[in-house]
Amino acid sequence: MRGARIALAALAIGALAACSGAVREPASDNGQQAKFAALRSTSIALPEDDQTFGEGAAVAPLNAHCLACHSTSMILYQPQLSKAQWQAIVDKMRDAYGAPVPADQAPAIVDALVALQAKHADGR
Repeated sequence: MRGARIALAALAIGALAACSGAVREPASDNGQQAKFAALRSTSIALPEDDQTFGEGAAVAPLNAHCLACHSTSMILYQPQLSKAQWQAIVDKMRDAYGAPVPADQAPAIVDALVALQAKHADGR
């Protein structure tokens, strides 16, 4: 699994490099020309989103743990996911991305996401 993530990261960096407009062609050791892309850091300003999931114990874990990185609209407009799929996403946020979500809060977050998505899909 770790090897697949490294390969995917290398592929993503390569794709970014291929899309970069700045390419230089220094001579390589064997006399052939090699192409290297110059990667530049870019700063972006994301829009602020002060919206929460509302009040109450059911959505408190979402407000406390998910809104640090995600907007409410980003979460609300995800494709319809099962409880198992939401669990896998919460696990990924904790394990792969280091989200500071206590293990004992993960089930409450999953339940809140499933309930919120069902409510949102019904238009209520």
